[in-house]
Amino acid sequence: MTLVQTAAILLRGHDYGDTSRILRFHTREHGLVSVMARGVRGRAGKGATALPTFGSGELTAYVRPHRDLHTMKDFACTRFRHRIAGDVLRFAGASVAAELMLHHTDLEPRPEIFHALEEGLDALEQADAPAVPAGALSMLWRLTAAFGFAPQLEVCVQCGAAVPEGDMARFDLRAGGVRCPACAQDAPGAPRVGPAARAQIHALLAADLTHPVTHPRRHLAFLADFLAQHVLQRPLKSMGFLASRLPDEDDGGGEGG
Repeated sequence: MTLVQTAAILLRGHDYGDTSRILRFHTREHGLVSVMARGVRGRAGKGATALPTFGSGELTAYVRPHRDLHTMKDFACTRFRHRIAGDVLRFAGASVAAELMLHHTDLEPRPEIFHALEEGLDALEQADAPAVPAGALSMLWRLTAAFGFAPQLEVCVQCGAAVPEGDMARFDLRAGGVRCPACAQDAPGAPRVGPAARAQIHALLAADLTHPVTHPRRHLAFLADFLAQHVLQRPLKSMGFLASRLPDEDDGGGEGG
């Protein structure tokens, strides 16, 4: 048994017995870590601060090699992110990110993924209300890129030619990138991604929340299809929850994708 300390983000927890909880963290040094937090519900009843889902801090735990469940000594939370817990749309976005992490990450340390998640949660917490949809979508796109699956938006995945900035293109989900107008003829069913849609995805990947996201539900559906092709083996249950909380579609003739 080894006592470890690591930066950690609490992704999910559920009650165990009368006073304990099983908590799942993503950590900077140890990847995904599940711990038994003994007696925490009893301590919370005496006025102690409850462990905040999506909070960041330092996890101290007793870790046994080749075990799936370890024992928590302490979690010193330094970023509580109360606005995420208090706002349904923020909470829905964070829930999708947490489920994505639980399905795709493992015990290997991936600091770039940890930082993408932490920065995404901070941005979601701090965003003004009109920018919350962009904050949620940006976090998911940035995690996808941190996993190694950033979409290719400038160069045709079929012929390698640059796609003119102002041209309508189609997105080859299996190949993970755009097809130029000429090569798009070979993929008539592929979703359209026009200049505005590509600019929005660029902005979301760069964590630029100043660009308005048109058709947020349609954008989320496109992202879900991309994840299904490159990251996930099964759909995320929380994706429908987020879709139901996003603003209604703007049907004013915008572009697909």
